[in-house]
This record gives sequence, C-alpha cells and structure tokens, in this order.
Amino acid sequence: MGDLERRLEGIRESWEGERRYLERFVQEVRFVQRLMHAREKEEWGPLLERALSLVEEGIGRRPLKVLVEEAEGILEPIGRVAKEYTIYCVGHAHIDMNWMWPWPETVAVVGDTFSTVDRLMDEFPDFKFSQSQASTYLILKEYLPELLEKVKGRVEEGRWEVTASTWVEADKNLASGEIMCRHLLYTKRFLSELLGIPIDSVKIDWEPDIFGHAHTVPTVLARAGVRRYYFCRGGKGLRLFWWQGPDGSRVLAFDDGVLGYNGSISPDMTRLLFDFEKATGLKDYLFVYGVGDHGGGPTKRDLLAAREMDSWPIFPNVKLSTTEEYFSAVERKLPDDLPVVDDELNFVFRGCYTSQSNIKRANR
Repeated sequence: MGDLERRLEGIRESWEGERRYLERFVQEVRFVQRLMHAREKEEWGPLLERALSLVEEGIGRRPLKVLVEEAEGILEPIGRVAKEYTIYCVGHAHIDMNWMWPWPETVAVVGDTFSTVDRLMDEFPDFKFSQSQASTYLILKEYLPELLEKVKGRVEEGRWEVTASTWVEADKNLASGEIMCRHLLYTKRFLSELLGIPIDSVKIDWEPDIFGHAHTVPTVLARAGVRRYYFCRGGKGLRLFWWQGPDGSRVLAFDDGVLGYNGSISPDMTRLLFDFEKATGLKDYLFVYGVGDHGGGPTKRDLLAAREMDSWPIFPNVKLSTTEEYFSAVERKLPDDLPVVDDELNFVFRGCYTSQSNIKRANR
C-alpha cells in the first residue's frame, strides 16, 4: 500500500504541475488581451492566435509545459513590452486598535501577525513588510519584548519598513491642528527612541481607513517632513496626484480606494494597471496586500504567487517591495502635468460623527 500511495502522489504532483502551466498560460493570454487594447496593437493579434492554436492543437498529445513554453516563444515580442511594467507589492497588516473586540485581543492580533511576518522573512529572503501605527510598536514594548527585538533586527536589515507617522490611523477631520501636530511629534520621537531609526526617516502618512481628510493636512505633514500620503476613502477619482494645502505645501498622494489594502497577490492585481498608466503615464504600480486584523497579514501563498508570476515571461515584473522603493521609483518619473488637488478629500460615511458631541466639545 505504501508503494501505491507514493505512485498516486506522483500522479497528483504531475497533474498539479500541468495545471500550474495551464494557469500561467491562461493568465498571460488575458494580460496580452488587455495590453493589446491599451496599446492599440492590432498587429499582435496573429501572434496571439498562433500561440492559442499551438496549445489547443497540442493538448493531450504533448506535455503542457512544452506547449506553453513554445507559445511563450511566439509571444516573446509582446513579453518584452509586458516587462516594461512593474507591480510593487507592499506587504501590510491593517490592525484596528479597538473595534469589535477588547484590548487584550488587539495585543494578541499584533503578536500573531508580527510573529508570522518574522517567520515568513526567514523563509523568503526577498520578502519585505511595511507597518504603520506607533501603537502597534508600543504593544511590542509593553507586552512582547522578545518579539520587539526581532522586529528591531528586521528594521536594521531594511526588510521591515516603518510607515507610522501617526500614533494610530488618526481622524483628519474632527481632530484639531494641534492634535495632528502632536501625533506627528510624539510618534516620530517614540519610534526613533524605540527602534533606533532617524527621527525624520518616515516620509509617508499611511491612512487607509480614516473617513476624511481636511484641506490643511498637507501643510501639517509637509512641515513635519512627510512627503507622501496613502489613503483609501474620500478621494476625487484620481489615483496619484499632488495634494496641496492652503499655504501651497504639497504631498504626493496615492488613492487606493478601488483595490484597497486587504488584497492578496494574484493576477487580478494588474486589473487597473493600464487605467493607472493612462492617467499618470507611469508603468510602475503600487499594490498593497495582506489581510488585516485577525487575518495575519501577508501569507505564504502571497509570496509564492509573487515568485511564480514574476517568472512568467509574458507578464509584468512582480516585485516584493516597500513604499519607499515604490515612491522613490515614481518620483523620478512624475509628469509635469500630474493633477493637483487644492481641497479637502471628503466625504465618506456622512454623519458618522454627529452623535459624538463630547468629542467635539473636547476639541474646541
């Protein structure tokens, strides 16, 4: 029976390998279709037809791996264009400090998530992770000192990126200007002392889950040395733009309101790539992945998928990245006519503050 099971396992693994090549070819063809439409390259049609016919006619008669590789050879001129694009995959874990569970559960979520990230870094040397909110690092200091030391080591390696400019994902409408300044000051000072990073090293304000953004935010951020802004709610329909405050101060803003911040790495992450290129002229795209709260952040499946897709010859480059790497790349290529928003970024969840008169009173 043992020999039989080994043989069956061999058959199963063989089929899994075949299925992997089939999925690869299917996704490459779908990408080619979108690329043809975006580039208006009707002359690529015959190449695509030849590749499809080769695979269709050879299925069942020749190994699928061989068929797919030959089809990719036919599509190689299109593959060169596909590799002009890069998806920067930024691993993240959105952790609500206090939502539908008690504080001890938040502590457990931080511990479980960060431990998972640390283990994945052992297994995947190219894996990088970006984490916001100084409060998550305070949890390490107060409750999980051994894990804190591991995180410090990852920060020193350059694989754990700190994206916390504020203590938590802070409200940007109800909070006073003084409160926002204190958020920045206390966060920068705390993280510099705790992690040994320069006090001005965090250049991004990471706010995917807040419900609106006052017009004065770019002014406050710019004066604190923060140049970039990531958010998901209350945008103007622009993916990448300069957000300008009343005094003319600007931050480079990325609105991720369509795909959001709880994604997983899959071929679908290219869905908005050409819309983004059309709007900005850029071929570098930011994709944030990792399941927040009790989801544990990035998964092994994400990292294996990134490795697999990056090896596909008729597909964009897939890069495990940080926000610093992404923004540094695009800032060198920004068009002169990148849109400027000289306004607040509102509204979403209208009326969500109306019952909180005690909070309003305390801010006056």
